[in-house]
Amino acid sequence: MSEIIFNEEILNKVSNLPSSCGVYIFKNINNEIIYIGKAVNLRSRVRSYFNISSWLDRPKLNIMIPKTHNLEIILTATEKEALLLEATLIRTHKPKYNVTLKDDKKYPWLAISYGENFPRLVMTRYPLNFRKSYPKAKIFGPFVNQGNMWETVKILRKVFPLRQRPKPLFKDRPCLNYHIGLCLAPCQNLVSLENYQKILHELEMFLSGKQNEVINNFKQEMESLAQNLEFETAAKIRDRYHLLQSITQKQSVIFEDSKINQDIFGEYHNDELIVICFMQVRSGKLIQCENIPLNLKERTLFQEAFNTFIDQYYSYCEDNCIPKEILLQHEIEDKSALEELLLAKSKTKIKIFTPISGIRQELIKMAVNNARQNFEQTISSQEITIPHDSLKALQIELSLTKIPYRMECFDISNIQGVDNVASMVVFENGQAKKSEYRRFKIKSVEGSPNDFASMKEVITRRYAKANLPDLIVIDGGRGQLNSAIEALTELNLATFTIVGLAKRQEEIYFPNVDKPHLLTRNSSALYLMQRIRDEAHRFAITYHRQLRAKRVAKSQLSILAGIGPKRTKILLDAFGSLDNLKKSNLEDLAKVKGISMKIAEKLYNQLQRD
Repeated sequence: MSEIIFNEEILNKVSNLPSSCGVYIFKNINNEIIYIGKAVNLRSRVRSYFNISSWLDRPKLNIMIPKTHNLEIILTATEKEALLLEATLIRTHKPKYNVTLKDDKKYPWLAISYGENFPRLVMTRYPLNFRKSYPKAKIFGPFVNQGNMWETVKILRKVFPLRQRPKPLFKDRPCLNYHIGLCLAPCQNLVSLENYQKILHELEMFLSGKQNEVINNFKQEMESLAQNLEFETAAKIRDRYHLLQSITQKQSVIFEDSKINQDIFGEYHNDELIVICFMQVRSGKLIQCENIPLNLKERTLFQEAFNTFIDQYYSYCEDNCIPKEILLQHEIEDKSALEELLLAKSKTKIKIFTPISGIRQELIKMAVNNARQNFEQTISSQEITIPHDSLKALQIELSLTKIPYRMECFDISNIQGVDNVASMVVFENGQAKKSEYRRFKIKSVEGSPNDFASMKEVITRRYAKANLPDLIVIDGGRGQLNSAIEALTELNLATFTIVGLAKRQEEIYFPNVDKPHLLTRNSSALYLMQRIRDEAHRFAITYHRQLRAKRVAKSQLSILAGIGPKRTKILLDAFGSLDNLKKSNLEDLAKVKGISMKIAEKLYNQLQRD
């Protein structure tokens, strides 16, 4: 990792930040917003971004912070205000390094256009723009499964025959929708405002999850009309009643208690993709199960994506869609701010917790299983369509003599030269081939950072015996590339294809070419290079953390009486980490070969005291 030199002006801003609640905005050299975040303590949170040691646990910062050239803040009175402001700014500006729902482009929403004389049920893909036109609108969604949504809308328009056209088709008569029972023709004054508003209210209740309540109201109205011998009107209510039942009969009964209303969130992920499963239980029934895939771009951690999704969803959620309980697979860092926001919206305290047992934990498992299934389907479809086009595009972009079917990428990881390691990842046909990944413990450099010498060593060790791939990718700029070329030259390898990929501007460096090349933005070639580079970085940093954890564990164990280097190695090999060792009981310790019962008892007592 090369030394990072921060802009003095931005460091001064960071050091003078207030310890107040608010939103911070990072901008690049062109003054474009690249990241928006919130914090209870702005000074503490923003300073952590410029602490390089924290980048190991948050790899996205290694890319984002060097591109940050300006910083702005907006102070807020409460955490709730900060959460709302952050969500609004992210939806408005769509910064490169923020996770977004992408709801305004990808997923459809349903809206009731309150604010006009006779509101309509409308589908929109642009909820923010729709709300600008109809500030009083009620919006429901998003609906990932569009087919199911349109099937439901088709039934709802029969049950709740609201106006569909923005403007009347005729001045003196109703259109066809009236004659086939899909509209009550308010444009011709054929329905009273009172009756129309009653239908609107029923529709809003249904979309808000109060489906049993609406169906029971229909049943009572139908029976009352029949008792009054109003059979024709009762028959119309009966038809609407059966149509609504056709929707709810497909829903699973989760609880016998019809008062239970919950939202459940589970996820499944790898380093590039997270799928979040969102399930809604209303009146004890599972009424919705949606899977939302989000790309973990620019090394975003899955925890950040999960947290951001929850924040953005509820900051935009209507008050009538908020449940009594929210069940989460993982704890979120701004739980108190979200609780404050939901209390302000719903006027009642909402429980947010991560269940560890019982039926609620089973619901989390159900959500995780749904997310896993959707994740596997998404990955399979990507693997079918991506590889060849990306490889061909990369060949053209880099002017290669042949398609790079096999690519090997190298990265170095250390902290000030300590625990210095390297990784090599392999991509074949555009996909990771993990069985051929390799990791290296650097031997020639230790104690001081020297990425150039480290790169030369690992290239020498790799290609002293191994065959050359179609393309070698070095994670780094001119210096790392030249070190790799020097190693290959000393091995008397006359023909090889190698490039360097620098993180700062995603620049490609070629041998003996002074000016770096920029790949086409948003191209499949750039995406492929980023994938292999990020995978090499992940693999290197994972190995580095393992060595660092083992070194720290050894130093802590060496303090304990009777535990020398040999027994330390035996214990770490058996338990894997110091944390696992501390969780073990006396019997587990005594079972380890080379650890007597006397040593086990002494070790157990000391670990319990610590």
